[in-house]
Amino acid sequence: MTQQEKTRSGQWHLWLLIIILGGVITAGFLLFPKTEKARQKLLGSLGTTNHGEFVLPAVSMKSLQLQNADQAPWVFDEQKVKWRMIIPGHAACNQECQDLLYLTRQVHISLGKYSRRFERIYINFDGQLDSDTQEYLKLHPFLHVLNGSQSELMEILAETNTPLNVKDAPLRAYMVDQNGLIMMSYTLADDGLEIIEDIEHLMKYSPG
Repeated sequence: MTQQEKTRSGQWHLWLLIIILGGVITAGFLLFPKTEKARQKLLGSLGTTNHGEFVLPAVSMKSLQLQNADQAPWVFDEQKVKWRMIIPGHAACNQECQDLLYLTRQVHISLGKYSRRFERIYINFDGQLDSDTQEYLKLHPFLHVLNGSQSELMEILAETNTPLNVKDAPLRAYMVDQNGLIMMSYTLADDGLEIIEDIEHLMKYSPG
């Protein structure tokens, strides 16, 4: 083979590689689902499962003005990088509230090696907790209690498919990713083992 033939052969291989790469990129743009429903269908076909309900669109909790029990500001970006589950509530935690806290506590305990990367937060909308709720929360030593504004959280979730405090709607626990996005929700209708499966799957494929 002459030098000229070798040069032409090399150029041909280069152009072939460019054409193949361009075709893959173009196909990716054409085939990638344009809607959230289509994306979830694609994820399901690839073997990714979820048992909770996706919050659509996902919204950030970073704008919430939260405070610790001593009224010191709790700022998301100043906290350790963790997956979090927020449980909205009141100074008086009713039976549904207690049951949801119990469910999420059992989930947290059962996470094993992933438990250190997970935190539960009870957001109290009413200031001082009543005495019964204070006693009940003693059964949840790893639960972080913060004070916050109900209207703020309602505003953040208002345009999603899981708005807060809709009449007759079940109480929800909201899953928050490491960047502060509220992205999934769970109710008492969800099975604890399935919630654990979701969380473990998320943590398995996320850094930390």
